[in-house]
Amino acid sequence: MHNHLKYCLLLLLTATLLASCDHNVVYSEYRSLPFCGWDADSSLVFTPDITDTLSVYNVLLHVRHTQNYPYQNMWLFLDTPAGRDTIEFYLADQRGRWLGNGFGNIKEMPVLYATSVRFPHTGEYQYVIRQGMREECLHGVQDVGLTIEKQ
Repeated sequence: MHNHLKYCLLLLLTATLLASCDHNVVYSEYRSLPFCGWDADSSLVFTPDITDTLSVYNVLLHVRHTQNYPYQNMWLFLDTPAGRDTIEFYLADQRGRWLGNGFGNIKEMPVLYATSVRFPHTGEYQYVIRQGMREECLHGVQDVGLTIEKQ
């Protein structure tokens, strides 16, 4: 009985810590891509609704990909409230080992896109993401996400 109580307390503490990890996240959403691939002309649109203009935020991108993704890196084109941008990030190291998190065939790579972002007014903002690889149809990418969190 005593071990059962310890186990329950440990489980409760773990659940509380996990729930508190996301208290700074004000927006998090993913867009799934077709199994056949991410077309070069396909845009992923995210529209976070910001209600706090006094806080400072981090903006993160998330890419979920399979081990069949054919490249070490990825280029993305972004239209953000601050303007247009192009970013490159790595999904694998020089030896081909996948970076990021996950197990099995799926890996997720979080990318810190911007820090110390301020939103001047409340309301919806728009982020548009397109793949910037030299492929008409990019294979191996399953989902792309956008997270905005308070610093």
